[in-house]
Parts: sequence; structure tokens; C-alpha cells
Amino acid sequence: MDSKLNAFTLIELAIVIVIIGLVIGGVMVGNDMVRSSQLRATLSQIEQYNAAVNTFRGKYNGIPGDLKYTEAKGFGLYSITYAGYMGYPGYGDGDGIIRSANGSATPSTVTNLYGEPLIFWRHLSDAQLINGKYGAALNSAAEAAGISGLDAMNTFLPAAKLLSSTIAAGSPRDGKNYFLLAKVSSTLGVGAFGPSENPLTAYEAFNMDSKIDDGLPGSGTIFAIDATTGLNSPTTWRTLSAVTGCVVSSAYALTKTTQSCSLRFAFQ
Repeated sequence: MDSKLNAFTLIELAIVIVIIGLVIGGVMVGNDMVRSSQLRATLSQIEQYNAAVNTFRGKYNGIPGDLKYTEAKGFGLYSITYAGYMGYPGYGDGDGIIRSANGSATPSTVTNLYGEPLIFWRHLSDAQLINGKYGAALNSAAEAAGISGLDAMNTFLPAAKLLSSTIAAGSPRDGKNYFLLAKVSSTLGVGAFGPSENPLTAYEAFNMDSKIDDGLPGSGTIFAIDATTGLNSPTTWRTLSAVTGCVVSSAYALTKTTQSCSLRFAFQ
């Protein structure tokens, strides 16, 4: 049998290799486009939540989650009913800050979820200012014990348009409120953040920051944060030098390719 009938010529092999390269390149470009679309959609999502907060403030004369529990009840919104915590900081105290609760008359020194950070999303849902229903399973003390997995977490916090990410709200004790974009998939106790991850590369974080702020990780209204170091600590939220792999010399580490960044967005 003539071997020429059973073998590829060099030209044919070259054509096959080129086609394979084009297919792989097309897949990579497609993935990049999907990722870019998710990032843009997430920015739009946060802007929509900002608008919802401002609408809520205009209608109810307070911030969702922080609205005094007596007023929230009068408006037909969720309010704590556990008598032991009524009037305590972090349970709807009207101080203008989305403060974590700790079951005591002493203001919390941590930045966990239970209390006002969970009531925040419940109020926006109750007021029908956002899509989705969040916090329906909150107990009478604004607690949510033992959340495990993104599906369960997303019944309390919205899923970001960026795949496998969540959006939380809170304040790192600096007098301001923020949205937090991170991978939060579990809680500990009655609402402390469980181990969390970062969803963004430094370049992606820089692009998001640059679109609506100053492109710097430690100034303006958008700040870099490392969700892996423990989101229950206000130090994690505020300490730029601890954002390893995301920030170098007070700038985004644009050459780093690992997902090492989360972001917090100040309320507008």
C-alpha cells in the first residue's frame, strides 16, 4: 500500500495546527469577554444598590438596616422582636452606620454580618427596591446561624453578577458605609463571616476602580481589601498594606495574575 495515502503532508499538518490555535484563541477571547461583561454588570449592580439606598432614605428617613427598629415596625418592615436586644447598638439604632450587633449595650468592635448588615438587605427587599428576597429566614434577633454554601448565602446577601461572588454591606468603624465585593460563602456562629476568598485580580480591581473612581487602592470611594485575612475585623477592611498580591507601593499590582483582591465601595 502506498504510504502517501495514509500520512499528512507538512502543509496539511500546518493547517491543522493553525485551526487548533484559532479555536483555542477564540475560546480564550470568549472567556475574556464573558469576564469583562460580568465586571461591568457588577459595577452597574452596585450603582443600582446605591440608588436603592438613596430611595429608601428619601422614603423612610433612614438607612436600610439602621432604621430605628420602632420606626421599621411602624412602616411594616422587618424589625427585631427579641426583647433582650431592643435598643442595643447594631439592631436598628438610627445612628447612620450599618453596625454589627453583639447582643450587648456596648457597641460592637467587629465587622461581622449579624444585626444591621443582614437587616440592610431585608429592608431593601421588604421595600421592594431591589430584585430578590433576602433575609426572610432572619430570626427575631437579626441572626442567621450556620450558613454554608453560596446558594444558602445568597438568600441573605445578593449574588454579584461576577460569578461566585457576593455583595455585603457594613462599616469598618470609620464613620462611613460600604458595599463589599468578595467571595463570602459561609458564616460562623450567629452571623460572623466564615473563611472568605478574593474574586478579582489586581488588574480587574484597577479597571473597576478606574471606571468610577481614581484608580488607586487606598483613596477615593473604592478601596482594595483582602477578604482572606478575616472580614470580621475592621483592620482587614481598612489596612491597605495587608492586601498582599493586590497592592504594591500603594498602587494596584497590575502584573499579578492571581485573584488576590476584593473591593469595598463607599455609599454614594
